[in-house]
Amino acid sequence: MILNHHANDIMFETGVKDSCCRRCGNTHKQLFYTYYSKYDALNVTYCLHCIALGRSDSVNPLYGYQTRRQKDNISYQLDFELNDVQKQASDRLLQAVKNHHNLLLYAVTGAGKTEITFEGIKYARENGLNVAFVSPRIDVVKEVYLRLSDAFKNTRIDLMYSGVKSVFSYTFTVCTVHQLFNFINHYDLIIIDEVDAFPLPEEPLLMETIKRAAAHNGSIILMTATPTADMKALAGKNNIVTIARRYHGHDLAIPSVIWHNAEKYIKKDKIPPKLNVLLDQIVAADRKVLVFFPDIQLMEQLAAVLKKQYKRIDSVYSKDPARYEKVQQMRDGELDILLTTTILERGVTFLYLDVIVVNAHDFDSASLIQICGRVGRKPKDPTGSIWLMTDFNTGSIRQTIKTIKQFNKGITAI
Repeated sequence: MILNHHANDIMFETGVKDSCCRRCGNTHKQLFYTYYSKYDALNVTYCLHCIALGRSDSVNPLYGYQTRRQKDNISYQLDFELNDVQKQASDRLLQAVKNHHNLLLYAVTGAGKTEITFEGIKYARENGLNVAFVSPRIDVVKEVYLRLSDAFKNTRIDLMYSGVKSVFSYTFTVCTVHQLFNFINHYDLIIIDEVDAFPLPEEPLLMETIKRAAAHNGSIILMTATPTADMKALAGKNNIVTIARRYHGHDLAIPSVIWHNAEKYIKKDKIPPKLNVLLDQIVAADRKVLVFFPDIQLMEQLAAVLKKQYKRIDSVYSKDPARYEKVQQMRDGELDILLTTTILERGVTFLYLDVIVVNAHDFDSASLIQICGRVGRKPKDPTGSIWLMTDFNTGSIRQTIKTIKQFNKGITAI
């Protein structure tokens, strides 16, 4: 079923009943609001968890459409040929779709995970199965949509995220996880990219939403470079595929640790000396750099100083209204230096890129692994430099370096 305020095919139950939202599954009391309605002459309760998709309350019924399935004569084009390891992973994913079971694809960043899904998507759509390619982050969703649209050129693909107004077919969808609130038993194949990204791990209800949107005999494909015990459990121990090498065959870049108390200088509105040297070195080599910060305030304080010395520079964070334009400027070569929070730790690819992490001691290992994965993603530029700037060592820094070295030896955590 597809829930829609403007539909008239089906009148479902009221949106909220027995302290449960029938759309998103919310049962947390603090995420409901109750008020007295003079119009209805009774107390009305509505759900705050999915309010962005329209109100789900205890008075008005939810409306929707019956799920429809339609076969598509679909094909795709790849700019490169899958290597043997990728082909094996693609075959395993295809079998998961055919046999209606879940799968965990545990692969290093830049392993070509998106392309590995193509054969499974092709089979699903040729057989009339509804497909959703989802991610927690809009940045990732937009990037994936571009790659899928480029590969499946003659196929309609819906792009759905908050604020997009369009008419959708709901047969081949690329969307944020929150958009799945409106689907019940609809998608036969759900592929979750960056399944470990915020807010999925922090909001268990979102994973329940994904399961609810999946058809009863559907397949859920989880893709990540940093799997958790819950992901392994959902897939099942015999349904895990690992890829420890990038598709171009080159080693992952191993980060260097720079011992430097950068924050001390930033707080005094000065450029940290070792950071200044690195930025000069990168710009002189005609490369780009992402400089990661653990918080916005620290980033913006340094940005104001750096902009006096460097011209092709900007900063970006999740609530930045010009966020997407700045990322595109970086992609188009209009910027040399982009300061960022963890919003760009995944889902973006830039050529000739190096990475600096300021206050690396404030990041966990999962974030650092993703950040390091921004470097060397393309065959044209398969290597790069990563500097973790910190004034003391941490277990997360040590674990990050250890994990990357193990990946380069073909060793994974599973």
